[in-house]
Amino acid sequence: MDPSEAAKAEAISTYTSYWTELPKVYAIPSIDGTDLKRYTAAEALSQAEAGVKNLKTTKSVMTGLPVMTNPTVTDAALDKKTPSVTISSCLDVSQWKIIDKASGKPAVMPSNRVTKYVVVSLVERWPDGWKVLKAEPKADQPC
Repeated sequence: MDPSEAAKAEAISTYTSYWTELPKVYAIPSIDGTDLKRYTAAEALSQAEAGVKNLKTTKSVMTGLPVMTNPTVTDAALDKKTPSVTISSCLDVSQWKIIDKASGKPAVMPSNRVTKYVVVSLVERWPDGWKVLKAEPKADQPC
């Protein structure tokens, strides 16, 4: 495999692992006991930490899973000191529910809630591997 294609494949693998770990984090809710930090840093990690804090504050957890499909490298800067790629994917969160821990009931969501949309993410190769730095939902871009 061409080195640039191999790098892109590694970045997509890390991105896929990020979407495997994030639901585990929100189901507990805690980053401890998961591998999220292995796959994320910077803004993406801060967003996960904020999500955990919010779930704890509201005494909630998230159940079900988001479904991420069609991860595609849309831009690559592999010759930089810190190689990076931009990945676009489709995320379906329709089965990923916020649940009140005390009642076991799902949170009421707005009727116009977008549940399937594009996510654009920045992934960089750090000394210890690829990391998702940013995962930006584009609710105005259905997929």
